[in-house]
Amino acid sequence: MLIRQSKNSFIRIYDNGILGYITNQLTRHDRTYIESGADFLSQITREPKDIESIVADLTKIYDADIETIRTDFMDLAQDLAYHKFVVVGETTDELDAQDLEFSYAMENPKTLAEDFTQITGENPDRTTQDYLMQHDIKKPRLACLQFELTSRCNERCIHCYIPNGKKNTGFDLTFDRFKHILDQFAEMGGINVTLSGGEALMNKDIEKILRYCREKDLQISLLTNLISLNDEHVKVLKEVNVSLVQVSLYSMTPEVHDMITTVKGSFERTKSAIEKLYDADVPVQISCPVMKANKEGYDKVIQYAQSMRMKSNTDYIMMAQADLDTSNLANRLSIEETEKVVRNIMDFDKDYKEQTLLQEPISSVPIEELCQMPLCGAGINDLCITVNGDIYPCAGWQSFVVGNVFKQSLKDIWENSPKLAEIRKVKRKDFPKCLTCEARDYCAMCLVRNYNESGGDMFKVNKHFCDVAFLTKRIVEEYKSKGLI
Repeated sequence: MLIRQSKNSFIRIYDNGILGYITNQLTRHDRTYIESGADFLSQITREPKDIESIVADLTKIYDADIETIRTDFMDLAQDLAYHKFVVVGETTDELDAQDLEFSYAMENPKTLAEDFTQITGENPDRTTQDYLMQHDIKKPRLACLQFELTSRCNERCIHCYIPNGKKNTGFDLTFDRFKHILDQFAEMGGINVTLSGGEALMNKDIEKILRYCREKDLQISLLTNLISLNDEHVKVLKEVNVSLVQVSLYSMTPEVHDMITTVKGSFERTKSAIEKLYDADVPVQISCPVMKANKEGYDKVIQYAQSMRMKSNTDYIMMAQADLDTSNLANRLSIEETEKVVRNIMDFDKDYKEQTLLQEPISSVPIEELCQMPLCGAGINDLCITVNGDIYPCAGWQSFVVGNVFKQSLKDIWENSPKLAEIRKVKRKDFPKCLTCEARDYCAMCLVRNYNESGGDMFKVNKHFCDVAFLTKRIVEEYKSKGLI
């Protein structure tokens, strides 16, 4: 009997073999295992292995009879196979036949998972991500790294948080420098890499970069406007089994989309590229940030995504520019306009009602535990790198530089940066009014939004965020009272 991990699964072993982690980019499920479970998981690789050989190796570690070890390992293997993490069979052909590939013809192409509860015989009392966050608070683990592959961009979107001056004088990250950084990330146990810009596809080495990410066995996400997508890009994205391509589409009315991007013809090019990726069965998520310019037609974008069986999302909050300039917020919706959008989303966005609203509310967390929770994973399990080597905690926080990877190693910055230490100390208790706020379950407040909008004060919460949280609470409770949720 043979076993190997599925082509959509990624395995990492942390803490000197104590903690094992496996995630599947197709089902969007993941698991953690400790001690003996981590040892068992570490035996599973991308190459098929004979289960009897694995059991024999495990007998060298554990003082137990071979039948007990075989039974325990088979229990793990069968459970992982049932949940699509691994494939098990008598021959390599049988393994390949069982392994799933992403396709829009699947029953649920956005994700195989209908319920994100971890279904195991152990019945864990928290999600894997909650467990890992508690682990990472105590011992930060760099799991996700976002690269700005180029500061150049072929659009000038009116709401963008990246200043146009940076795009006008932009340049690319060289492949050699990218490779050097990625090697360090992989050595540290990194698992997810996000490629962005600027416009990522403008980097002349994008195909080499994608292939090298696959060579390092990383889960790959690409953020792009797609207007320069070509056939070679499509071929490589399929070849490397990209986890997700995220693209912004602002309206199904070409003139509105083009007005937001300020590039004539960008709608037709982006829409054509989306459909080219659809034909190639490359997973796409369509994002539609909502602002004054597209508030009357954004819902048609979500309906278009649904018709293509693609993931979709909206964001009606908007972020100030990374250089602390707030002029782009002139495009932000007023609270009255936001109410109309939220009601519209409640009426037609099935994903929002069935996934977002069913997540465990923050109010269910005991106050003592809530006080010690960070607001997000910035600087705790993820970082971003710009083309000049500067590192910052998350994509929009480019004025808060924590180190430079051209001058220091990635590991040194991660472990010793004073600014990262500063960020890691920030907990929800530092926002005492928010701890017991009636709208805390609907709040989208984050440190970088605070920072960019307040002239550099991460602790100053903008009133607009609070107003939107209370608005959303009122609307959701109204829908619940009418039995619409």
